[in-house]
Order: sequence, then C-alpha cells, then structure tokens
Amino acid sequence: MVSAILFFVVFMMEMDKSIKVVNWVWSDLFRATTGAAVYLITSLICLIHRTGDGARIAGVLFGLLAGILFAYDVYTIFLVIKSNRQ
Repeated sequence: MVSAILFFVVFMMEMDKSIKVVNWVWSDLFRATTGAAVYLITSLICLIHRTGDGARIAGVLFGLLAGILFAYDVYTIFLVIKSNRQ
C-alpha cells in the first residue's frame, strides 16, 4: 500500500515526466503485480484458517477486494504496454 501511495504522489505531481531514469509504466506494473499477489495470498491464507471472528472475515473480504482491484490495475497497465508497442 505504501508503494501505491508513492506512485500516486509521483503521478499526481507529474514527476514521472521530469524523471526519465525510471521506466514508470513497467515500475507501475511491477507494483500492481506484487500488490495483487500479496493481497490475494494473504486473504486466501486467512480464509483457509476459518477462525470465525468478525474482524478476520472483514479482513478476508477487503483483502480479496483489494487483490481483485490490483489485478484489474495489472490488466489495464498491460493493455497500455501492449498499445504502446504497436
């Protein structure tokens, strides 16, 4: 989540246009991929353990939602990369 905030600040302040050393599209793809993997794996581990308290159930639901949103972000970034190559 911290890396998502950092990338948000970089893109919001348009620092990606002034810093040419980093390939921002590929870095954003890496951030979204690792975020999706971490959220989905952590949520699935909590889902498998089946301790029925409300906090864990809410954590599983929000974690799965965040993982799905990060996976959608990976898909949209992949489409941008694919369109830039053509």
